[in-house]
Amino acid sequence: MDMETVERLLRMLTWLTGSIVGIMTIEKELAERRKKSKKKRRSPSKKKRRK
Repeated sequence: MDMETVERLLRMLTWLTGSIVGIMTIEKELAERRKKSKKKRRSPSKKKRRK
């Protein structure tokens, strides 16, 4: 194997790793947003007591 082939393989490996990490990060962020978005509603009577 010459150096050009090794460099090409390393570049492909780096790109592939970065892509996989990016996809995993996006999935994690979307899952966290789905969990956060469902908040319980506060009843009107409790809102009045709060000062």
